[in-house]
Amino acid sequence: MSEPARLELSAMGAVRPPAGAAVAAAQRREQQGFDAVWWADHLLHWFPDSIWTPDLVPQAAAGQTSPHVWFDPVPVIAAVAGATREMRLGIGVTDMVRRHPASLAQTALTLDHLTGGRFVLGVGSGEALNLTPFGMTNERPLSRLEEGIEVMRLLMEADGPVDHRGEHFRLEGASLGLGPVGDAPPPIWVAAHRPRGLGAVGRLADGWLPLATDPGDYGAMLDRVRAAAAAAGRDRDAVVPGLYARVVVAETREDALAAIDGSLLLRFIALTRSAEAFAAHGAEHPLGSGAFGLTTFLPTTLGREDALRLARAVPDAVVRDTVIHGTPDDVAATVLRFVDRGARHVQLTNMTPMADPGRAATSEALLADTVAALRTGAATPE
Repeated sequence: MSEPARLELSAMGAVRPPAGAAVAAAQRREQQGFDAVWWADHLLHWFPDSIWTPDLVPQAAAGQTSPHVWFDPVPVIAAVAGATREMRLGIGVTDMVRRHPASLAQTALTLDHLTGGRFVLGVGSGEALNLTPFGMTNERPLSRLEEGIEVMRLLMEADGPVDHRGEHFRLEGASLGLGPVGDAPPPIWVAAHRPRGLGAVGRLADGWLPLATDPGDYGAMLDRVRAAAAAAGRDRDAVVPGLYARVVVAETREDALAAIDGSLLLRFIALTRSAEAFAAHGAEHPLGSGAFGLTTFLPTTLGREDALRLARAVPDAVVRDTVIHGTPDDVAATVLRFVDRGARHVQLTNMTPMADPGRAATSEALLADTVAALRTGAATPE
């Protein structure tokens, strides 16, 4: 009997100054045994400027004057490449509205060389908060994502000039002379949750990185991915099943719940969830029926009164369900339920410092305990 596949664990990279600390954080993750670090590609955050005041947000009281402080992940990965040795480094995720697929393909190949073949590119259909305030439109986002991946692969795999005429992109005698550092271009992972997006993952992606908090829902989505892969003539297991897991970890379950329930910022994170996630708790999404806040929520349009009204409208049960929470053993046990449903790569994104900055240092130690628990029990999920 073959041994079970090793569970890969990754973390979110530091995205704010100082730059040296961001590089050091990645080095620490490698020393802790993480297999990869992913950097988000944002221009804005999920928090309205109108609520970012010292009386409401501890981070503002501590001197962070804006919620929208983000490094560009590309130069950060280039810097981290020289300071790490084996850990994979990824963008998780960007879009092909801000970054044209030809330019993104060149960037991916460049980082492939700088990292010695350790770069992973994550893409998604795009989020309104990174586009609309900057005058960018995203018509037919899933169609654009699918075609953009096809264009990237065409450019990265072609031996010479290529042509392409699609709905969103056109190439005429286009060529990227830069090849990959190894035998194949960098892997492309896709963040998707709805049926059409899951179909695109199965047909086109090397890996899948969804947000999920319910193992049953995750398993149903993975079944769609595998069915789409098989229908496209690929192996059913051609796509690495990943999971983007938001985590609040504390010494006791009660401490974790106290951090969650007392966090205004986590209420805005909860607004990025789907209408179905609210309906599961008998509630309607405050942004309206059918809302999927991850792609449509625009926090910059909200004045203080409206923002707080929306935050108050999020049920406590939905906020708690937005993150995997509890002690290290609790979090590990929940993650292993996803492993039981097929997950093979889990990004543990520590949201505890966002929920309660006073728990930041403690949560880092507890996250290491979570990793140890997962390494011990990865082959025997509960």
